[in-house]
Amino acid sequence: MMLEVLTPQRTAVTAEVDEVTVPGLAGEFGVLPGHTPFLTALKPGTLSWRGKSGSGSLQIGNGYCEVDGKDRIIVLTQSADKASAEATPQKSA
Repeated sequence: MMLEVLTPQRTAVTAEVDEVTVPGLAGEFGVLPGHTPFLTALKPGTLSWRGKSGSGSLQIGNGYCEVDGKDRIIVLTQSADKASAEATPQKSA
């Protein structure tokens, strides 16, 4: 599948993927090859993907996601930044 994540300023991601997880308004949803076409609004959260060349994630803002039914996912969002790694616990002295 082809994933495109677009903001008003730039193309944040263009990648061939096997699986995408997106933060929809009604909850997180996954997209696999052959998914039914639909259009939905997004809430801020983590968009993640997995593919043959690896995996990745972005923190995205409000926006929209279109799954076209022909293995193409287009995410239009106000912002897309690299997802931060989870903080490691600090040891106290």
